[in-house]
Amino acid sequence: MSIIAILGMIIFTYFNGPRKIENIAWCFTLFFLEIFFVSHLIGTNIADPILSRNIFMLNISMFFIGSFNIHAFYALAGKVREKRVMIIIFHSAAVFMTILLLMNLDGFLMPSIPKMYFINYYNPGVLNWFRIAFLYGICIPQSIYILYREYKERENILEKKAFGSLIITTIIAYSIAFIPNLLVYDIKVDPIWGMGSAVIFIFPFIYGSVKYGIFNVKIVAKQAFFYSIAVFLVGGFITLLNYLNQNIQNIFPNFPVWVTPLVSSLMAVTIGVIVWRKLRQGDLLKYEFITTVTHKFRTPLTHIKWASENLSKTNLQEDGREQLEYIESANNKLVELTALLMNVSETENKSYEYQMIQNDLSLGIDQVILSLTDQLNIKHIHIFKNIEPNLYTKFDMTRIKFIIQTLVENAMHYTDENGQLSISATTDGKNITCRVKDNGIGIPKEEIPLLFTKFYRGQRARLADTEGMGIGLYISKEIIGRHSGKIWVESEGIGKGSTFVFTLPIKK
Repeated sequence: MSIIAILGMIIFTYFNGPRKIENIAWCFTLFFLEIFFVSHLIGTNIADPILSRNIFMLNISMFFIGSFNIHAFYALAGKVREKRVMIIIFHSAAVFMTILLLMNLDGFLMPSIPKMYFINYYNPGVLNWFRIAFLYGICIPQSIYILYREYKERENILEKKAFGSLIITTIIAYSIAFIPNLLVYDIKVDPIWGMGSAVIFIFPFIYGSVKYGIFNVKIVAKQAFFYSIAVFLVGGFITLLNYLNQNIQNIFPNFPVWVTPLVSSLMAVTIGVIVWRKLRQGDLLKYEFITTVTHKFRTPLTHIKWASENLSKTNLQEDGREQLEYIESANNKLVELTALLMNVSETENKSYEYQMIQNDLSLGIDQVILSLTDQLNIKHIHIFKNIEPNLYTKFDMTRIKFIIQTLVENAMHYTDENGQLSISATTDGKNITCRVKDNGIGIPKEEIPLLFTKFYRGQRARLADTEGMGIGLYISKEIIGRHSGKIWVESEGIGKGSTFVFTLPIKK
């Protein structure tokens, strides 16, 4: 299973960045790890002790696992040129150790001997400790140090999370992978717990790769990928339950035989229902997207066409100027819609830089409210403000102002004339919390989970505001995620208004 998992990670990493140094170096790391697992599998199943030892000699690949691991992490940190000498030293050390031990086979491994339930297992020579010292004493600590320095130095929250995720997965994977070494030195711990390290490692590795862009990995259908992982895990658990059923019967003869199949069936039905609902939700969102986009683009284009036809029949005097203004207005709508769609693309692009600097959120809120004063006056909507002064933390002012404007504009659009809305901003010392509350149309409970998805608009929202695109809340959620904050909505139902809330952690 580990051999298959490693092969999958090699393919996964390489084809998502075949020209990236970090991807190539990581693929070499996994390739030499694959050699280790294959040699272990074959060597432990060969009866001839000399031949078994010769197969086990491929464990020399551990030196290159360490050197290429460091190479990959320096590349990921963008420091290949800066640390070129260090990388050469590690690769050279790996080559030197390999040649030294190949010239002294018995010094590395003596003929294999039976251990525990293995036909043959490693019989270490006096120099065998070199591989453990090089990989676990030098390379792995150095790799973790590289990642930790980058984690501390990065200002971009997404990059910090990427390196943090990789630190955790590296520590877990190599800690588990160390277990087979215990039996090498006659400490009787079953190596099977360590040989499954790649299977355990693959899930956090791929999760981190997809979510945080580690090794420049991108997957189009991320949700489908995570659903498939969930199905795989549940399926594996069901299989394990059925496998253990016989052992349970042997240990506990009076244990009801129907319990394990019942649990397995309930789990299968539950996961089936969840996946079905998610797929149905995906179909709904695709329908909403197609309907909304085609309608929104068709209307301005039709206006431009009509205005152009009318313009051709005029003498471009006063009436002509009116038509030109009409064209300009419709064209501006198209530009606005295009800008929104581009904003979605930029928001989803993990490399898009945020200007995380110390700012005052109260100042940003005041600026947004001032810019919307005319619109509030037109609808005779009264706004109440309860904003604490000096709400300082690190955030991108432009993007946070976009969120505030989106929430206030939504509150205006979905509140009747002479209505009321309030905006508050407070701090508890750890987080800044901003609330935008209205007494408008409210939100049905079944629509709340869909509000922050791309292009979704509820039925009542479409009737109240025909110009909405259903993108603003989606972008807002993405922006808040980059700031390590949270955003959500509260509503007691139709006609009872709604409250949108977002938080920003206080950072200095």
